[in-house]
Amino acid sequence: MSFKTPIDPNKRIAIIDILRGFALLGIIFMNMSFFSGYMFIPFEELKQISNFGLDEKLYNLLAIAVTGKFYTIFSILFAVGFYIQFNKNRDSTIHFLKTYRRRLFILLIIGILHTLFWYGDILLTYSVFGFILILFRNVKSKNLLRWSLFFLCVPFFLDFALLPFTEALLKINPPSTAPSIAHVSYPDISNSDVINTFREGSIVEIFMLNIHNFIWKNLAYIPSGGYFKFLGIFLLGYYLASVDFFKKASKPTGLILAILISGIMITIASKLLGGNPYGVPTLQNIRYKFLTLVAQLLMSISYIMTIIKIAQNVIGKRILEYLIPVGRMALSNYIIQTVLMVVIYYNLGFGLFGKTGLISTFIIAIIIVVFQIILSNMWLKYYRFGPLEWVWRSLTYKKWIKIRHERNI
Repeated sequence: MSFKTPIDPNKRIAIIDILRGFALLGIIFMNMSFFSGYMFIPFEELKQISNFGLDEKLYNLLAIAVTGKFYTIFSILFAVGFYIQFNKNRDSTIHFLKTYRRRLFILLIIGILHTLFWYGDILLTYSVFGFILILFRNVKSKNLLRWSLFFLCVPFFLDFALLPFTEALLKINPPSTAPSIAHVSYPDISNSDVINTFREGSIVEIFMLNIHNFIWKNLAYIPSGGYFKFLGIFLLGYYLASVDFFKKASKPTGLILAILISGIMITIASKLLGGNPYGVPTLQNIRYKFLTLVAQLLMSISYIMTIIKIAQNVIGKRILEYLIPVGRMALSNYIIQTVLMVVIYYNLGFGLFGKTGLISTFIIAIIIVVFQIILSNMWLKYYRFGPLEWVWRSLTYKKWIKIRHERNI
């Protein structure tokens, strides 16, 4: 295949698109509590506008089953996508990498624009780590796994190195003893200001607040070790692709259940034992971060293995095939999720930010998921790519790529 030609949609690996669609639809259930403002609503107000007890039960369930898991799968698949493309173009590496870097740069621009509307954007981060991933393209499989484990463990090395200074750090930055007023709050802006800006602010004020929140989100990656974890997960995905993990026969059901249950139990244990991944390094905080990471990886891998297992069943494959178009239109669908949530919750639309409970938001997210499955399947009956995928590819290859299917007359 020439490096100047994008991968034909008909030659894509179906299970990868299924997994990408599955991960994408799961991401909205992780993001919805932020989009809706639920995370910023003071607990006292939540009790007035929602069925607080049921909302919190759903919140805790999502924290175990969803939070961190689907973006991990999505990150793994991003690296898998790079491996597939690079492997197809090993005979023209220089030219391919030039094209791929242009592809990542365009994604970076899309991510920057997207951040103005949604501070939880992942495209910008993926593009940056995509450039780093390129540096590991020729590393052997066994060494890829070692590098992955190394970067996943770097935050713990740093935390243990800082342990002797914990007491001094606590004096500089003592932990707050006041009870939390909401699930999320910032030290430099009140929760009411956050809610009012998204609900009533101008578009410029919303842009500025999204930039503010994006900065705080990325600052939080420093004490939590998020940047190293991202790279470790990317390399894990590249390793899994290099050993044909997604093409090999499915694993025994018992093994999948054991991994899943282990992940769930470790997640619950981490929450019962407590800890703060963003706080000063202490043994409790280090333990919490370690258990959370292990559980996150175990559950994410078990989800992947479960989907692969189901896809090898005739009925399961028929059902999961509806996710293929969702995965092939991952970029478009990701942005569409933002557009719909912005219209529903921001002042740019209905202005429901901070006015709904989590169960109501969950129902809205389900409706969006169903809508995206239907829309994706209808769109790809007539077009080869999603609308944003078409623009992305055309800019990457510096030519307008045919988007419509050829019809035999």
